[in-house]
Amino acid sequence: MPRVFVTIPTANLTHRKILEGILNYARAKGPWQFHLNTGDIDSQGMKRVENWKCSGIIALASSNALLRQLVRLRKPTVFINPPDEGNVPPPGCVFVRRDDRNLGRIAAEYFISGGFKSFAFVGSSRQSTWSNDRRDGFTARLAQDGFTCIDYGSVTSGENPDAAIEVPRLAKWLKALPPQTALFTVKDTRGQQILSACLDASIRVPEDLAVLSTDDDEVLCDTVSPPLSSISLDGENTGKLCAGILDKLLHRKKVESVVDIVNPRVITRRSTDVTAVDDPLLARALRYARNHLEDPFRIGQLANETGISVRTIELKARKQFGHTFREEIFQLRLAKAISLLSNTDLPAADIAVMCGFCSGSHLSRSVKDAFGHPPSIFRPKPTRHLPLGP
Repeated sequence: MPRVFVTIPTANLTHRKILEGILNYARAKGPWQFHLNTGDIDSQGMKRVENWKCSGIIALASSNALLRQLVRLRKPTVFINPPDEGNVPPPGCVFVRRDDRNLGRIAAEYFISGGFKSFAFVGSSRQSTWSNDRRDGFTARLAQDGFTCIDYGSVTSGENPDAAIEVPRLAKWLKALPPQTALFTVKDTRGQQILSACLDASIRVPEDLAVLSTDDDEVLCDTVSPPLSSISLDGENTGKLCAGILDKLLHRKKVESVVDIVNPRVITRRSTDVTAVDDPLLARALRYARNHLEDPFRIGQLANETGISVRTIELKARKQFGHTFREEIFQLRLAKAISLLSNTDLPAADIAVMCGFCSGSHLSRSVKDAFGHPPSIFRPKPTRHLPLGP
């Protein structure tokens, strides 16, 4: 029976979901025997791990020192989101990496498809590479459409780590943002601080400021006011992926040495549930359209559902967008399709159905007409995989 050492901190919901995925894989494919660590490992703890004589390791190594300690055990090891030093996997190890720049791109496309024109970013209270990468992905995607981003910047040494000291400055900064700004922040706990600062500054969320975070900690997101929209990192499937990779390593099967975590998706809650237009009737029509993009509905059907005449919808759309409401729906569908092409490996035919296109070929023609390229141009470039050592 494989003896697997797992070290994952469990204060974060995504990390607990990763652990759940590992255990579910073992139940289905095992049995495995586990030695679980959820905190720091001191020298005595590492000695106990050595004495336990594990077959393999799955580790969320938060530091370069821990990564080096585990590598010295010379066991098949899967590292989840390795620290900065881990650019090249050591022999017998696999790196399962989260693409933080991609999370920023997903956030930007989500807001752009919602019609927002003003954008802001709040990073981690502690400067970190992953926070900067999410910011860079967010701002780069906005720049592609000609938008800029207002960055909150660094937390001062006097404020960090005392959030209570920082809140007045954060509230003042939020109050100065333009109306109907879309704000992306890097994690749910930071989003919680932002919503608290908005309450202090009498900023209406989402009417004045839409807030999106990352991690989708359901307990935290659903208990703040308003409930917080967040990008889910799909921890359970990540855990299953890591366990499957380790299983292959234990059976000496060929495995790619660098694997990307896939399928992050936005979970919309009240903090972003708004359409960024001034006219309330047009906002109602757009909200209906955004929630039914997969349905090939007609404008008349939308008018019946929202209680707004077709003529009123079209007049208001031309005034707001400079084109028809039908064209705006098409743009929303196209933006959703591009996001799915860029961030998932779903077949184009499935994406077409999810976005209200008649078929995969209809989607392909629409993308080529709009961008001059086939849908494949938006697919993520393959990760450069390094061969495993002997």
